[in-house]
Amino acid sequence: MKNKAEQHRAKIETLLSEPSVFKHQRDAARNTYLALQGETRAVIMAAEMQAGKSGVAFATACYQRKSLSDEDICNPKYLKDTLYVMTMADTSLLAQAKEDLKPAGNVVVSNLIHFLADIEKNFRRQDPKLIIVDECHYGSGDTSVRYEALFDYLQNENTECRVVFISATPLSALLATEGDSLINRGIPTKLVFHRTSDDYFGVREMLAEGQVIDLESRTRNIQFKSDAQDVFINHFNSYEGEGWALVRVPAGTAMEAKRFLAEHCVPEDNIFILGKKLSGVPEEEHTSIDDFKDEYKTAMEFGQKVIAITVAGCRAGINFGLDMKKNIIATWDSTVSNIAAVVQANIGRACGYHTNRKAIHFTNLDATRAYGELLSYLEQTCSKQATGNIKGLRDKYNDICKSYEVKGLDVGARVSKNGELRGRKKLNDSQTFLTDGYYAIPAKLHDLDFDFRIYTDDETVLQAIDAIRQVYLKDNPIAPKSSRSLRGYKWIKAHWVNGDTYDNPEKALALGTMWERALNLTEKLNIGEDVEFNLAVTPGGNEKTSDKEVAVKIFSVYNRSRRVTDKRCMTEEDVHDVCNWFGVVPDDTLLLIFKRGNYCPVRTSEKERTAKVQIAKGNILEGNHFQKVEEEA
Repeated sequence: MKNKAEQHRAKIETLLSEPSVFKHQRDAARNTYLALQGETRAVIMAAEMQAGKSGVAFATACYQRKSLSDEDICNPKYLKDTLYVMTMADTSLLAQAKEDLKPAGNVVVSNLIHFLADIEKNFRRQDPKLIIVDECHYGSGDTSVRYEALFDYLQNENTECRVVFISATPLSALLATEGDSLINRGIPTKLVFHRTSDDYFGVREMLAEGQVIDLESRTRNIQFKSDAQDVFINHFNSYEGEGWALVRVPAGTAMEAKRFLAEHCVPEDNIFILGKKLSGVPEEEHTSIDDFKDEYKTAMEFGQKVIAITVAGCRAGINFGLDMKKNIIATWDSTVSNIAAVVQANIGRACGYHTNRKAIHFTNLDATRAYGELLSYLEQTCSKQATGNIKGLRDKYNDICKSYEVKGLDVGARVSKNGELRGRKKLNDSQTFLTDGYYAIPAKLHDLDFDFRIYTDDETVLQAIDAIRQVYLKDNPIAPKSSRSLRGYKWIKAHWVNGDTYDNPEKALALGTMWERALNLTEKLNIGEDVEFNLAVTPGGNEKTSDKEVAVKIFSVYNRSRRVTDKRCMTEEDVHDVCNWFGVVPDDTLLLIFKRGNYCPVRTSEKERTAKVQIAKGNILEGNHFQKVEEEA
């Protein structure tokens, strides 16, 4: 057995060597795994953009397998011991992760929606010993589908399991963690920084080389006349040789941007709009990222320049590869809202192991500087070994936010320049009800006489359907619109789901995106769990769940976000996906109706006893699961 164990460990050492894993990745993985000793069960592994996080995850999984006893490492039933969980709902990224981690042999790849089913399927002989969560900055609330099930599993079902959170922008985790606990569940946590090799060229290096030019809010649209626009055009046109540019534009302006760039830079045939079903873009004008990569190769072969226009398609997880990074001429990013969104977008896609000192990146300069300063501090503090001094890291981040006057880290974050913020967790909705059940019903807005009794005979549900239909049908023709409301129907809670609230992780806040909330509630109801109707209502302002008889999530192409964002309306494909999930006929509007059930005095009493105050020890308050909650005095 000793010889077989040595053979297994020798194979692991081979996997941990170049070119599979580089020294800087091994160092980060070793520091991460060493931190998971003693009482520490969670480690946040912070890395730079495109720095090789998948290699660190791979190496961490290898160290996990290498730690097994001689007997266990030789037993095939103990092979699968690590679960890699993705937070981004992207099938191509999931497939890529499976391919990247396959050589390790001990890793099962899943996501936050299906991980419990994958554990049941793939870990029948033993529970996972290690869980690695990719892109953890997409985390939202403690009660959202994103993390609630995972944390419940760690706390109640697999109390020996360790967890690693990986991200280039784990800003919420860094900022709001209190003491030695990452989350309110009391799991001791440390943070480690992945120091790259000297070959890496990222945001800090771009800043040092003067390659970042500031875009203010009023100049972020490339079609608007500005000094930055002139610099971009002159730089692109004067660049010698072949190359390409990545330009992000506001939603609904892609075609206008293409015509503008065709007039000033390259012919229309050399400009490609990345994405699908974009507002105002004909079907034949859409290009997938893979197809654009092919167009890029052709252009390089013939010494030409090309431009990729994107609305929201080139964020975390997208890797254009070394050759494209070496030949990028410029990036332009209309995102100026917060640090994570800025650095995860176009400038982040240009980071990596290359020597491109000629490219110019037009983006939010303050956000990139704040990010660069944070990286430098992390490198000095915890690149050689993990630190448990989360408070010190958070205080430093507060100072950085103040000095650059950033607006916030994520959608919903509040920043004060004058000191501490206190946010009270309201308890005006302590009366708790259970959910009787739910209905998924197409709205049939284009069939005025449709008989909905084929779906239900419940008069309350039928009245709710009619009330919601009338809101849309009063417009002729029906068109996308913001600020829809139900007047005179206090007993109905309507959630008008638009393109921003549907699946935008930046908009997730405490309960996840609307799609995640829908999945969370319906999946629990499907397996017979008692689900609070309050979670379906999520009352705002002076609303109370006790006043509501139904709560309706309305997924529709006709709901438009008031926020100026990359995707203001759901696409028809989005709504059809929701319809298909619930097994109903595809429609342009789906009503997901939750009906109130019985009053629950036990849960009501528990809420009244555990009134809490949310505290931000600094100048930023965020509504997410990393936020510490303290008992009210």
